[in-house]
Amino acid sequence: MMKPHKTVQQEMDDLFNHFKKPRPGTVVNEKLPSPWYFKIWDINQKYLLLVGDRLLSAPRNSNSPAGLIAVVPNEAIGKKDERTSAIFMGNENGQLTLSCEEVGGQPQLKLMGENIMDLYNKKQEFKNFSFLCKTASGKETGSFESVAFPGWFLSTSPEPNKPIGLSQQGGAEITEFFMEKTN
Repeated sequence: MMKPHKTVQQEMDDLFNHFKKPRPGTVVNEKLPSPWYFKIWDINQKYLLLVGDRLLSAPRNSNSPAGLIAVVPNEAIGKKDERTSAIFMGNENGQLTLSCEEVGGQPQLKLMGENIMDLYNKKQEFKNFSFLCKTASGKETGSFESVAFPGWFLSTSPEPNKPIGLSQQGGAEITEFFMEKTN
């Protein structure tokens, strides 16, 4: 029997709860938290893939890389409300993190050589590495808005095998995504 798919907000609530610090005096035998890994795909069934230093969206097939995205909460910004959570996103080994940088007057998405857990542990806002995961009206999907560039969202092209980028909502690019935690 398949488990029911969680909403984007349920995934974010679980992520933030997992990373919460224990209350003072609580004995904890757990190791330090590590990133959670998600499959993230757009509403046209193209998966976000961070392959090497390339950011692509492509349909999945048996030859596709796993395409897991490492995610940790950005507790310095935290949860804005019940539908908006600040996160860091990176590649599977956590050594490269998505960043929004200004290039020629336009925000651009880049993979930077920053360890995702180092960003988490420093407890600073790091706005250029931060995304607001916002639950969409349907609750099954969400969007990822740049904190450094409000109004600019992680996006995919309607065509497969194109780079992942940033765009404003309402254009041809796709800015709504499904996400599912992997074990």
